[in-house]
Amino acid sequence: MAKRPLNLEKKHERIAIAVMCLCILPIVFIYGKFFLNAFLNQDTGGFTLENFKFLTETVRIDQTNIDPVGQSMWNTIYFTVIVTVFEVVFSCMAGYALSRLEFKGKNFLTWLLLVLRMFPGMLLLIGVVYVLMYLKILNTMVGVILVAIAFRLPGSSFIIRNFFLQIPRDIENSALVDGCNRLTAFFQVIIHMVKPGLASTSMFAFMAAWSNYILFNVLIFNTKTPVLATYLRKVSSNEQMIADYGIFSAMALVYMLPVVIFFIVSQGQLMKGNVSGGKGI
Repeated sequence: MAKRPLNLEKKHERIAIAVMCLCILPIVFIYGKFFLNAFLNQDTGGFTLENFKFLTETVRIDQTNIDPVGQSMWNTIYFTVIVTVFEVVFSCMAGYALSRLEFKGKNFLTWLLLVLRMFPGMLLLIGVVYVLMYLKILNTMVGVILVAIAFRLPGSSFIIRNFFLQIPRDIENSALVDGCNRLTAFFQVIIHMVKPGLASTSMFAFMAAWSNYILFNVLIFNTKTPVLATYLRKVSSNEQMIADYGIFSAMALVYMLPVVIFFIVSQGQLMKGNVSGGKGI
Protein backbone atom coordinates (compact mmCIF):
# COMPACT_ATOMS: atom_id res chain seq x y z
CA MET A 1 0.00 0.00 0.00
CA ALA A 2 2.94 2.32 0.65
CA LYS A 3 4.23 1.94 -2.92
CA ARG A 4 1.03 3.19 -4.50
CA PRO A 5 1.27 6.81 -3.35
CA LEU A 6 4.97 6.82 -4.28
CA ASN A 7 4.26 5.56 -7.80
CA LEU A 8 1.43 8.08 -8.14
CA GLU A 9 3.75 10.88 -7.06
CA LYS A 10 6.37 9.85 -9.63
CA LYS A 11 3.67 9.74 -12.31
CA HIS A 12 2.60 13.28 -11.42
CA GLU A 13 6.24 14.43 -11.55
CA ARG A 14 6.66 12.97 -15.04
CA ILE A 15 3.47 14.64 -16.23
CA ALA A 16 4.65 17.97 -14.78
CA ILE A 17 8.04 17.62 -16.50
CA ALA A 18 6.37 16.77 -19.82
CA VAL A 19 4.06 19.79 -19.59
CA MET A 20 7.01 22.03 -18.69
CA CYS A 21 8.99 20.76 -21.69
CA LEU A 22 6.04 21.45 -23.99
CA CYS A 23 5.76 24.99 -22.64
CA ILE A 24 9.50 25.62 -23.07
CA LEU A 25 9.66 24.39 -26.68
CA PRO A 26 8.39 27.66 -28.27
CA ILE A 27 10.90 29.66 -26.21
CA VAL A 28 13.75 27.34 -27.20
CA PHE A 29 12.70 27.65 -30.85
CA ILE A 30 12.60 31.47 -30.67
CA TYR A 31 16.04 31.75 -29.06
CA GLY A 32 17.48 29.11 -31.38
CA LYS A 33 16.24 31.05 -34.41
CA PHE A 34 17.56 34.25 -32.88
CA PHE A 35 21.10 32.84 -32.48
CA LEU A 36 21.05 31.30 -35.96
CA ASN A 37 20.03 34.59 -37.59
CA ALA A 38 22.97 36.34 -35.93
CA PHE A 39 25.47 34.03 -37.68
CA LEU A 40 23.69 33.38 -41.00
CA ASN A 41 23.94 35.26 -44.26
CA GLN A 42 20.38 36.27 -45.13
CA ASP A 43 21.02 35.82 -48.88
CA THR A 44 23.01 32.58 -49.04
CA GLY A 45 22.05 30.97 -45.74
CA GLY A 46 25.72 30.22 -44.96
CA PHE A 47 27.72 30.94 -41.83
CA THR A 48 29.09 34.49 -41.63
CA LEU A 49 30.38 37.10 -39.20
CA GLU A 50 29.45 40.03 -41.46
CA ASN A 51 26.40 40.71 -39.30
CA PHE A 52 28.79 41.92 -36.57
CA LYS A 53 30.46 44.55 -38.78
CA PHE A 54 28.53 47.24 -36.90
CA LEU A 55 31.02 46.81 -34.03
CA THR A 56 33.81 48.52 -35.97
CA GLU A 57 32.41 50.20 -39.09
CA THR A 58 29.38 51.90 -40.59
CA VAL A 59 26.70 49.52 -41.82
CA ARG A 60 24.36 50.38 -44.69
CA ILE A 61 20.81 49.00 -44.63
CA ASP A 62 19.16 49.85 -47.94
CA GLN A 63 19.55 53.68 -48.01
CA THR A 64 20.20 54.16 -44.29
CA ASN A 65 23.70 54.35 -42.78
CA ILE A 66 24.06 52.92 -39.28
CA ASP A 67 27.05 54.31 -37.37
CA PRO A 68 29.38 51.96 -35.44
CA VAL A 69 28.04 50.91 -32.07
CA GLY A 70 31.03 52.25 -30.11
CA GLN A 71 29.50 55.53 -28.91
CA SER A 72 26.19 53.91 -28.02
CA MET A 73 28.00 51.13 -26.14
CA TRP A 74 30.10 53.61 -24.18
CA ASN A 75 27.07 55.74 -23.25
CA THR A 76 25.17 52.64 -22.11
CA ILE A 77 28.08 51.37 -20.00
CA TYR A 78 28.61 54.83 -18.49
CA PHE A 79 24.92 55.20 -17.65
CA THR A 80 24.57 51.64 -16.30
CA VAL A 81 27.64 51.74 -14.06
CA ILE A 82 26.77 55.11 -12.49
CA VAL A 83 23.10 54.22 -11.92
CA THR A 84 23.93 50.79 -10.50
CA VAL A 85 26.62 52.07 -8.11
CA PHE A 86 24.61 54.99 -6.78
CA GLU A 87 21.42 52.96 -6.49
CA VAL A 88 23.14 50.21 -4.49
CA VAL A 89 24.97 52.68 -2.22
CA PHE A 90 21.96 54.91 -1.51
CA SER A 91 19.50 52.03 -1.09
CA CYS A 92 21.94 50.26 1.22
CA MET A 93 22.24 53.32 3.47
CA ALA A 94 18.48 53.93 3.40
CA GLY A 95 17.69 50.28 4.12
CA TYR A 96 20.10 50.21 7.06
CA ALA A 97 18.61 53.40 8.53
CA LEU A 98 15.05 52.09 8.20
CA SER A 99 15.94 48.77 9.82
CA ARG A 100 18.23 49.89 12.65
CA LEU A 101 17.74 53.55 13.53
CA GLU A 102 14.79 54.98 15.43
CA PHE A 103 13.50 58.36 14.30
CA LYS A 104 10.21 60.19 13.97
CA GLY A 105 8.20 59.22 10.89
CA LYS A 106 10.09 55.98 10.30
CA ASN A 107 6.97 53.82 9.85
CA PHE A 108 5.38 56.40 7.56
CA LEU A 109 8.53 56.58 5.44
CA THR A 110 8.67 52.76 5.20
CA TRP A 111 5.09 52.56 3.95
CA LEU A 112 5.74 55.48 1.61
CA LEU A 113 8.60 53.53 0.03
CA LEU A 114 6.26 50.57 -0.47
CA VAL A 115 3.63 52.80 -2.11
CA LEU A 116 6.21 54.45 -4.37
CA ARG A 117 7.51 51.01 -5.32
CA MET A 118 4.04 50.03 -6.53
CA PHE A 119 3.41 53.39 -8.22
CA PRO A 120 4.08 53.28 -11.99
CA GLY A 121 6.86 55.68 -12.89
CA MET A 122 5.36 56.30 -16.34
CA LEU A 123 2.69 58.49 -14.72
CA LEU A 124 5.38 60.82 -13.37
CA LEU A 125 7.18 61.48 -16.64
CA ILE A 126 5.30 64.68 -17.51
CA GLY A 127 6.06 66.15 -14.08
CA VAL A 128 9.67 64.96 -14.36
CA VAL A 129 10.07 66.81 -17.67
CA TYR A 130 8.94 70.09 -16.06
CA VAL A 131 11.27 69.58 -13.09
CA LEU A 132 14.25 68.91 -15.36
CA MET A 133 13.36 71.95 -17.46
CA TYR A 134 13.34 74.10 -14.30
CA LEU A 135 16.74 72.68 -13.25
CA LYS A 136 18.04 73.12 -16.83
CA ILE A 137 19.20 69.53 -17.10
CA LEU A 138 16.59 68.33 -19.58
CA ASN A 139 18.07 66.67 -22.68
CA THR A 140 21.24 65.76 -20.76
CA MET A 141 22.73 62.49 -19.52
CA VAL A 142 22.83 63.92 -15.97
CA GLY A 143 19.07 64.43 -15.97
CA VAL A 144 18.40 60.89 -17.18
CA ILE A 145 20.76 59.45 -14.55
CA LEU A 146 19.07 61.36 -11.71
CA VAL A 147 15.60 60.29 -12.82
CA ALA A 148 16.65 56.65 -13.25
CA ILE A 149 18.13 56.55 -9.73
CA ALA A 150 15.12 58.31 -8.21
CA PHE A 151 12.65 55.91 -9.85
CA ARG A 152 14.53 52.83 -8.63
CA LEU A 153 15.50 53.90 -5.09
CA PRO A 154 12.17 53.23 -3.29
CA GLY A 155 11.96 49.62 -4.42
CA SER A 156 15.65 48.90 -3.86
CA SER A 157 15.62 50.50 -0.39
CA PHE A 158 12.58 48.50 0.66
CA ILE A 159 14.07 45.23 -0.60
CA ILE A 160 17.46 45.61 1.05
CA ARG A 161 15.82 46.79 4.27
CA ASN A 162 14.38 43.29 4.65
CA PHE A 163 17.86 41.78 4.50
CA PHE A 164 19.06 44.05 7.30
CA LEU A 165 16.04 43.07 9.39
CA GLN A 166 17.14 39.43 9.26
CA ILE A 167 20.47 40.21 10.98
CA PRO A 168 20.19 39.79 14.77
CA ARG A 169 20.87 43.01 16.66
CA ASP A 170 23.12 41.05 19.04
CA ILE A 171 25.75 40.75 16.29
CA GLU A 172 25.88 44.49 15.81
CA ASN A 173 25.82 45.10 19.58
CA SER A 174 28.77 42.72 19.98
CA ALA A 175 30.72 44.70 17.39
CA LEU A 176 29.92 47.93 19.24
CA VAL A 177 31.06 46.40 22.54
CA ASP A 178 34.32 45.26 20.90
CA GLY A 179 35.20 48.87 20.10
CA CYS A 180 33.56 49.51 16.73
CA ASN A 181 31.40 52.57 16.22
CA ARG A 182 28.26 52.29 14.13
CA LEU A 183 30.07 53.16 10.90
CA THR A 184 32.91 50.66 11.30
CA ALA A 185 30.47 47.99 12.50
CA PHE A 186 28.45 48.55 9.34
CA PHE A 187 31.41 48.21 6.96
CA GLN A 188 33.32 45.49 8.83
CA VAL A 189 30.47 43.27 10.03
CA ILE A 190 26.96 44.07 8.80
CA ILE A 191 27.69 44.70 5.12
CA HIS A 192 29.21 41.21 4.74
CA MET A 193 26.03 39.60 6.06
CA VAL A 194 23.80 41.21 3.42
CA LYS A 195 25.81 40.13 0.36
CA PRO A 196 22.78 38.26 -1.10
CA GLY A 197 20.77 41.47 -0.80
CA LEU A 198 23.52 43.51 -2.43
CA ALA A 199 23.77 40.96 -5.24
CA SER A 200 20.00 41.03 -5.82
CA THR A 201 19.85 44.82 -5.77
CA SER A 202 22.88 45.11 -8.06
CA MET A 203 21.45 42.60 -10.54
CA PHE A 204 18.05 44.29 -10.77
CA ALA A 205 19.64 47.75 -10.92
CA PHE A 206 22.02 46.64 -13.68
CA MET A 207 19.26 45.06 -15.75
CA ALA A 208 16.95 48.07 -15.37
CA ALA A 209 19.68 50.55 -16.30
CA TRP A 210 21.13 48.50 -19.16
CA SER A 211 17.76 48.01 -20.84
CA ASN A 212 16.40 51.50 -20.14
CA TYR A 213 14.62 52.84 -23.20
CA ILE A 214 11.71 55.00 -22.03
CA LEU A 215 13.77 57.65 -20.22
CA PHE A 216 16.16 58.15 -23.13
CA ASN A 217 13.28 58.25 -25.59
CA VAL A 218 11.37 60.86 -23.54
CA LEU A 219 14.06 62.98 -21.88
CA ILE A 220 16.65 63.09 -24.69
CA PHE A 221 15.54 65.04 -27.77
CA ASN A 222 18.64 64.76 -29.95
CA THR A 223 20.74 61.92 -31.35
CA LYS A 224 24.00 63.08 -29.73
CA THR A 225 23.52 60.76 -26.75
CA PRO A 226 22.69 57.37 -28.28
CA VAL A 227 22.42 54.22 -26.17
CA LEU A 228 22.04 50.61 -27.24
CA ALA A 229 18.25 50.64 -26.79
CA THR A 230 17.79 53.61 -29.13
CA TYR A 231 20.49 52.17 -31.42
CA LEU A 232 18.40 49.01 -31.87
CA ARG A 233 15.33 51.15 -32.54
CA LYS A 234 17.19 52.95 -35.32
CA VAL A 235 18.10 49.63 -36.93
CA SER A 236 14.61 48.16 -36.68
CA SER A 237 12.78 51.29 -37.88
CA ASN A 238 14.95 52.99 -40.49
CA GLU A 239 13.64 55.40 -43.09
CA GLN A 240 12.61 52.67 -45.53
CA MET A 241 11.20 50.45 -42.73
CA ILE A 242 13.43 47.63 -43.99
CA ALA A 243 15.01 45.52 -41.25
CA ASP A 244 18.02 43.29 -41.77
CA TYR A 245 17.21 40.50 -39.31
CA GLY A 246 20.76 39.16 -39.39
CA ILE A 247 22.26 42.48 -38.27
CA PHE A 248 19.39 43.06 -35.85
CA SER A 249 19.92 39.64 -34.24
CA ALA A 250 23.66 40.25 -33.97
CA MET A 251 23.05 43.60 -32.28
CA ALA A 252 20.54 42.05 -29.90
CA LEU A 253 23.07 39.32 -29.06
CA VAL A 254 25.69 41.92 -28.17
CA TYR A 255 23.06 43.85 -26.22
CA MET A 256 22.08 40.89 -24.03
CA LEU A 257 25.61 39.48 -23.50
CA PRO A 258 26.62 41.73 -20.54
CA VAL A 259 23.39 40.91 -18.70
CA VAL A 260 23.97 37.17 -19.16
CA ILE A 261 27.57 37.47 -17.93
CA PHE A 262 26.54 39.56 -14.94
CA PHE A 263 23.84 37.03 -14.07
CA ILE A 264 26.22 34.06 -14.33
CA VAL A 265 28.77 35.78 -12.08
CA SER A 266 26.24 36.74 -9.40
CA GLN A 267 23.70 33.90 -9.67
CA GLY A 268 24.86 32.18 -6.46
CA GLN A 269 24.29 35.24 -4.30
CA LEU A 270 21.22 36.13 -6.36
CA MET A 271 19.51 32.81 -5.61
CA LYS A 272 20.25 33.24 -1.91
CA GLY A 273 18.76 36.70 -2.10
CA ASN A 274 15.59 35.52 -3.84
CA VAL A 275 15.06 32.83 -1.22
CA SER A 276 15.79 34.92 1.84
CA GLY A 277 14.74 38.38 0.71
CA GLY A 278 11.02 37.76 1.21
CA LYS A 279 11.32 36.71 4.83
CA GLY A 280 11.23 40.23 6.15
CA ILE A 281 8.25 41.32 4.03
